[in-house]
Amino acid sequence: MASLVPLPPFAPASESWDSYLARFDCYLQANELTAVSKDRKRGLFLSLCGPEVFETARALVAPEAVQATPWDTIQEKLRNHYAPKPSKIAARHAFYHRNQAEGESINNYTTALRQAAMHCEFRDLDDALMDRIVCGVRDIHLQRRLLAKPDLTLQKAIEEAVASEAAERSAQEIRKSSSPRLAREPVPVHHEEASSDEASSSEDDDVHQTKRERRKFQQKSKGQPECAGCGGNHSRAKCRFRDAICRKCSRRGHIAKVCRSAPSDTPPSSTRKSKSSLQSAKESCFALTNCRCPSGTTIGQTDSPTRRKLNITVLIEGAPCDMEIDTGSALSIVSWSTIKRLVPRVSKRQLDSHRVHLRDYQGNDIPVVGVGRFRIAFKDFSGLLRLVVVEGQRPSLLGLDWFDALGLEVTGINCISNAETEGLVKDFAEVFDGTLGQYTGTPISFSLDPQVAPINLKPRRVPFALKAKVDEQLDKLIAQGVLEPVDHAKWETPIVTPVKPDGSVRICADYKCTINKALQQHAYPVPVVQHLLHSLGEGKVFAKLDLAQAYQQLPVDDATAEAQTIVTHRGAFRCRRLQFGVSVAPGIFQSLMERLLQGLPGVVPYFDDVLVSADSHQQLFERLRAVLTRFQEAGLKVKREKCQIAVPQVEFLGYLIDASGLHPTTSKIRAIQQAPTPKNKTELQAFLGLLNFYNMFLPHKATVAEPLHRLLSTKTPWAWGHRETAAFNAVKALLSSDSVLVQYSESRPLVLACDASPFGIGAVLSHRFPDGREAPLAYFSRTLSPTERNYSQLDKEALALVAGVKRFHEYLYGRTFDLITDHKPLLGLLAGDRPTPPVLSPRMLRWTVFLAAYHYRLIHRPGKSMGHADALSRCPLPAFVEDPAPASSLLLIEDLPAAPVSAATVASASAQDRTISRVLNWMWRGWPQGPFASEFQPFATRQHELSAHRGCLLWGDRVVIPQGLRQRVLEALHVGHPGIVKMKALARCYVWWPNMDDAITAWVSACQACQESRPAPPAAKGHTWETPKTPWSRVHIDLAGPFHGRTFMVVVDAYSKWLEVALMPSTTTEAVIRVLRGLFATHGCPDVLVSDNGPQFTSGTFERYLLGLGIRHALTAPFHPSSNGQAERMVRSTKEALARLDRGDWHERVAEYLFAQHISPHAATGRSPAELLVGRRLRSPLDRLHPDFAVAEPPGCADATR
Repeated sequence: MASLVPLPPFAPASESWDSYLARFDCYLQANELTAVSKDRKRGLFLSLCGPEVFETARALVAPEAVQATPWDTIQEKLRNHYAPKPSKIAARHAFYHRNQAEGESINNYTTALRQAAMHCEFRDLDDALMDRIVCGVRDIHLQRRLLAKPDLTLQKAIEEAVASEAAERSAQEIRKSSSPRLAREPVPVHHEEASSDEASSSEDDDVHQTKRERRKFQQKSKGQPECAGCGGNHSRAKCRFRDAICRKCSRRGHIAKVCRSAPSDTPPSSTRKSKSSLQSAKESCFALTNCRCPSGTTIGQTDSPTRRKLNITVLIEGAPCDMEIDTGSALSIVSWSTIKRLVPRVSKRQLDSHRVHLRDYQGNDIPVVGVGRFRIAFKDFSGLLRLVVVEGQRPSLLGLDWFDALGLEVTGINCISNAETEGLVKDFAEVFDGTLGQYTGTPISFSLDPQVAPINLKPRRVPFALKAKVDEQLDKLIAQGVLEPVDHAKWETPIVTPVKPDGSVRICADYKCTINKALQQHAYPVPVVQHLLHSLGEGKVFAKLDLAQAYQQLPVDDATAEAQTIVTHRGAFRCRRLQFGVSVAPGIFQSLMERLLQGLPGVVPYFDDVLVSADSHQQLFERLRAVLTRFQEAGLKVKREKCQIAVPQVEFLGYLIDASGLHPTTSKIRAIQQAPTPKNKTELQAFLGLLNFYNMFLPHKATVAEPLHRLLSTKTPWAWGHRETAAFNAVKALLSSDSVLVQYSESRPLVLACDASPFGIGAVLSHRFPDGREAPLAYFSRTLSPTERNYSQLDKEALALVAGVKRFHEYLYGRTFDLITDHKPLLGLLAGDRPTPPVLSPRMLRWTVFLAAYHYRLIHRPGKSMGHADALSRCPLPAFVEDPAPASSLLLIEDLPAAPVSAATVASASAQDRTISRVLNWMWRGWPQGPFASEFQPFATRQHELSAHRGCLLWGDRVVIPQGLRQRVLEALHVGHPGIVKMKALARCYVWWPNMDDAITAWVSACQACQESRPAPPAAKGHTWETPKTPWSRVHIDLAGPFHGRTFMVVVDAYSKWLEVALMPSTTTEAVIRVLRGLFATHGCPDVLVSDNGPQFTSGTFERYLLGLGIRHALTAPFHPSSNGQAERMVRSTKEALARLDRGDWHERVAEYLFAQHISPHAATGRSPAELLVGRRLRSPLDRLHPDFAVAEPPGCADATR
């Protein structure tokens, strides 16, 4: 049977797993499939769930085939994957912290609470919901009423809250209809200042009685005890008035304000004295809510959560300040932090003392710093006005006391009107009449692919609750000429009916399932938002026009109307106007608007919004008249209620635009800054997507957010820690309401500053003003790819320049601009006025050719002067950089038992080591202030020399070894039994840890083999040879033994101290020549060979052999072996080492000793023999300790040598 009800695939980003399973059950019910077998249910589910869920299911049941896995098993595994059971404690924490959001209805809030309580396992859900609703509602008055009800239940609480919401909406509608325009009359406020003692007596009693009642109510509502002695918030036993005598009844134990005795006659003098003392301390009190006109109509309510804010920008002492117009505030106020930012020279002593008392809408006191008179400028007004300065972080309010001076009068939520605006509306009454316009040009048409067969779908059911509203909307569209009834059509598209915030419905057609599949796409591109914003110029006053039912003002031809036919519960209707939902409609409408308004300066159309900017009011109204004239001629009309005219700032395309430039909107900033910590990669992607909307406001975003982007990698498991939390908070702090971008100007010089960090690049495009300051136009940053992270610093800095120029090509091409870098070597490579160097890398040569297409001046600027682009020096979050393993050749050596430790082992042990893990954490987050504990002091003194790579802590180029690996590293260093000096020298080439030298001394001293073969005291100094100039120039040889029944020949290079030891089968001349022939084949022939007077060295055969090779033979003095000091010393050292070696394969033991000697720095030269002889350090097992030497190895290779 064909499916009657389609089921879309599971979308983890927008739907919970439980919800999808419930919808799958509904799908089975709707298609009468509930009784089918579990195998068929499995097949249906795997066919409908989508490719992502299918692949996940395959992976979870592997190696078993998913189509053969039982249905119950698949459900269980997918549920554990997509919806693991959350912690009951965490769920309850989220539930108890869920408050009603701004603009959220009670019904929606209750539904959200029920969803949050699903995993809380409450015994009584209704009680928990009731408690949370009472504690979490935004309306403080509603909350008080609920708290006062003794027998409150969940149902009563919801009914009371819904009724309160409905009453509030009705009151707003009444106010809106009864007060279309507010008269500019003096507005009385809460004013509690008496002129005399007698006049203030009743007021004071009322004021204090109200305060007592408020305190009493708050204490009762919080469940706190009220002291019977003073009325305070404490127990009776702690009251300091327990022995006080009441002035009212003369009894001990309480004070007059809580006395319950009948009132007594108080002497007038006493009363006057009390009132006088009270009056001396009394202040003026202004409430910031519910100020009323003489007629009693409320004109301002700051406690309404749905009240839309109206902001304007005024100049305070020449600095722009964004102020919220608040008709409920009698005074204009700013916070101390704001006034200090605007007027840095002001001090609190300069402000006048005040007798003003402010309260917010909840009755909380607002601390006042003082009152001052500041020079204010707005439109044509400029003068001194009184301004109240308050403590704390509060919005700047423009109160009623400034209205007359600034010429303000409120007529609507978007419009600060004047005579010019009214005259404009009157002159273009036809455009503003509120009816649906009809375009007078050529009707719109679009083409359909003739190969696609027409689609005719059935109408969708309309809910009974919406049926009347849908009928009303259909009748309205028929009356406007948008729809006309027809019997049938080739294309019939069903409608959807979304509900608007005001409760009405919108008729939309679901064209994506019909004609959108056959439409030939419109070639006109939708304009880039950033280009539109920067085409505004430097406007100071703005207007925004909103076209009413924009698309439906465009008539279409008969063929197009036929294709747009919709089908409803009342039949089919042909659409005579262009419809929303048609995929080509945006391009058609945008191209028409741009053609219609072409040539008008300062006018930017974007679909149904038209933004007009100008330098003055006169210029703005001239441009508005030009726009409205073209609208009138074209038959288009605007919606007056949504228009904003002659405003200092306007919100457009998600940005706030004013005279100073572009700003992020407050709502988006709030959404970003209040975003909760992501719990998984999906939530992190959503947050970064929201952040990307304001990319051009975010300096260093790529650098700061690098830990978050790295967490999104498919190769990185989800592990949210302190470092990610710091990055999350830091990236939210980048965006603030103070962020501003200037508007683009063709007349101002352009400056592009670029910089690079180890894992990101950034650029700042700025305008240079006549006073020399640079103001940003836009920011750009991105992280480096894994390949780019391997670039040298020179290439990274050059990449930053090229990427910045590419990003801002539209602004830079064809103009001369300054290109700023803090890397001076680039001036010799990429400067536009210098010839290309003859030798360049292919990459740098490509970049040079690319930049040659632009006209720029490359300028060096020190990093300290590039704070806005210097993501490297100002990076607050150092990061591990995961480099790919470099391709390198491996020196195949014998696998020695002394190399069990690798860089991966060190990194793992470092993470578990208490001291080193703390040091690594400080490196990422910043070092704390001292003093440090003794175990951290060695690291603190070296903090500027420490670094981290691949999880290993490095001091310079030496790896810091954790406590748990030090014994194994000491074993590796002591291979060959070197002495204390040589072992220290070898260790200093590779590793470090606190007190390492003491550990090496103790290790060698505890070695039994080393102690048994300790050398004798040094003899007197013998003959000193001249130091050779080149390696292998003079070679000393000697025979050692017999030793343990064996004889060895020792060969040493006098320049590099390179040692060769050969096991001799005999001591004849032929055996010596055989060994030397192999050494000379490897190292070449020396100039001089020094030996003693042994018979094998003085024979004629030996002399002829050396003479044939051109080697001069030098013999030591007879009976003075010390004259061959180099070989004699090596012979002694070799004998001592061989004595310390374990018995066994002597070839293996000698090779171990020689390898350790070749890589260990020599005391005389300070370098290893290998470096001096062959010009490089030999790769040893100790090199595996360093992360830069990591290579691809088979699993278990690191431990294979144990």
